[in-house]
Amino acid sequence: MEKTVEILKSSSDPLLYGFSTTTCEAQMRGIELAKQLNGFIDSNSSICQGKFLTPISKKGATLSTLSEVINKADILIFWGANPAESIPRLLNKVIFSRGKFRLTGREVKTLIVIDPIKTSTFNVMGARDLALNIKIYKDIELIRLLKEKCCTNEAIPSEGIAGIDKNDLKRLLLNITESENTIIFSGQGLLDSPSNTDLLEELLELIEEVNQKQAKGRTSLIMMSGHYNMVGFEHVLLSTTGHYGSAQFKEGKIEDTTDNIVTKLQKGEGDCSIIVGSDPISHLPGSLSNKMMAHPIILLDSKKSSTSYMADVILPTALTGIEASGLAYRLDHVPIELHKIIDPPKNILSDEEVLSKIIAKLKSE
Repeated sequence: MEKTVEILKSSSDPLLYGFSTTTCEAQMRGIELAKQLNGFIDSNSSICQGKFLTPISKKGATLSTLSEVINKADILIFWGANPAESIPRLLNKVIFSRGKFRLTGREVKTLIVIDPIKTSTFNVMGARDLALNIKIYKDIELIRLLKEKCCTNEAIPSEGIAGIDKNDLKRLLLNITESENTIIFSGQGLLDSPSNTDLLEELLELIEEVNQKQAKGRTSLIMMSGHYNMVGFEHVLLSTTGHYGSAQFKEGKIEDTTDNIVTKLQKGEGDCSIIVGSDPISHLPGSLSNKMMAHPIILLDSKKSSTSYMADVILPTALTGIEASGLAYRLDHVPIELHKIIDPPKNILSDEEVLSKIIAKLKSE
């Protein structure tokens, strides 16, 4: 702890990053610490589903919850997502569970997978399902075609589009327009497109257009977050600062910024890093990891990682949801209270408690 305080007291431009595998209470302490240090704070969300936030702030979005998917959905579209491997229990929950208005479960639900790679999710397809092996980076062409042709009698190009043939396009359009409740699960594949900002905006426009023209039912979006409380950070940051994505503090006040951890490191900014529950040394490109490692790294985590081997200070913490309690937001933005089931090892504190100790120690010195 003394070494941590020493590093932070000598820092003039600290970077705080991670916060997606911890509680909302710890996220609040992290924002408080960033404000106290006049630092920059960001989460994994900014390089993942957080990319949707700017288009959503401009256009709005029709969202849904997992409960609604189970009880009402009849068409499930996984676009650029591989839930069979990334969130294995999700398919069991949303496809096979019998809901209030979907009493037969799987028998009345159609699964549509749109992906340039034949992932494990393609292996769970049934006879009524639709597998669309789209050409890489051609998602925006498909979205534009769907916007143009949805709920109309206009002819579909005979040559198809984006690597998808005419018959499959007809089936896709029919499923979307005749559905009572369509859910689009957006995955990381959509975010990796070179034109991801335009693509995300046009996807939101497609959902809005279908909902306006559709005779019955509605179409909604669920963003597939990679970390279990990635969504929570956005809720906490927005409610405490009025900003989303990331926050830069100067003289105890928040400043407008479009930066994220990637742009900060690219510009060579930051003279130390506080990493909470994340492994940026593994996740970021090597050039950015090297820039982060050029300055002191303080790590709060419950497990070993590449970052733990490179960190100057390691503060071990309790495993949230197992050894520590707290609030987390599910990927559908539903808050869930996590309860610990065992006590952590002796002298091991939760992320929130460790961050609170750092804040208190900085104030006292």
